[in-house]
Amino acid sequence: MPMHTETQILAPIDYRAFRSGFAVDKSHSDCVDPLSEFLPLIRNFDKLAVGRHFWFILDFPEGKHCAAGGDVESLTPFTTQEFSALDQLKLHEATYPDDLQKVLAFSRFWIGLYDRYTHPTVCVSNLQMSLFFRMMNATGGYYWIMVQYPEAILDKNEKIVYGLVLATDISHIRTHGEPFMNILNKKNNICQQFYCLNETTFSKNEFSTFPLTNRERQVLQLLATGHGSKQIASMLHISIKTVDNHRQNMLHKTGAKSSSELVSMGIRMGMV
Repeated sequence: MPMHTETQILAPIDYRAFRSGFAVDKSHSDCVDPLSEFLPLIRNFDKLAVGRHFWFILDFPEGKHCAAGGDVESLTPFTTQEFSALDQLKLHEATYPDDLQKVLAFSRFWIGLYDRYTHPTVCVSNLQMSLFFRMMNATGGYYWIMVQYPEAILDKNEKIVYGLVLATDISHIRTHGEPFMNILNKKNNICQQFYCLNETTFSKNEFSTFPLTNRERQVLQLLATGHGSKQIASMLHISIKTVDNHRQNMLHKTGAKSSSELVSMGIRMGMV
């Protein structure tokens, strides 16, 4: 993979710094019910998520959740009812302590992209963000999750009022390492990978992703969600042989030795 690496300065941040720049009230927003706005996308999570998952809607002016669902009660230390109205600081208490300020720095950077790439009615359509860190589960143990912010509702000043968050259990493909963030530009197939190395250094690796066709991406997405060749063939209305050909083409392009390695690579790069 061609890769270009550069180092920038970005310190891990605390919650006060994270909160700066968001909408402070909802009076400039036309949205009355964010759950209704996000519901079409939420309904797809069961089909598109690559593992057990939970979702929530963050009310930025209030600094707390206003709705939640999915596998909340096994993947977090909260009940679904608690999680649906949880103060954001309580969620931070369930984040692995060494990861928290780095996660806030990554999230702040991602949210800052809205200032450059959006207008009040759309999200950053060409960019896909994936954030990887450790979270506490229902038994008090920590596991790796992938967090994505698929959509946001902005006010008339282009400040975020509500954000939809999807968190997926990826403990089957990641068990150790440092928190990091990927931002995939789906238009030009460029992926930027970010790390907070210490309190003053912020590393960004930029590389080209594999040139998969649209059909190959569909097959990879379905492989990642646990479907076999026969199921994929039926869902995409193609033959099993065609599915296997797409799989072999992707293995060749990526250098992966198995379908599981291919899926793991796709998740790490934010391609699924």
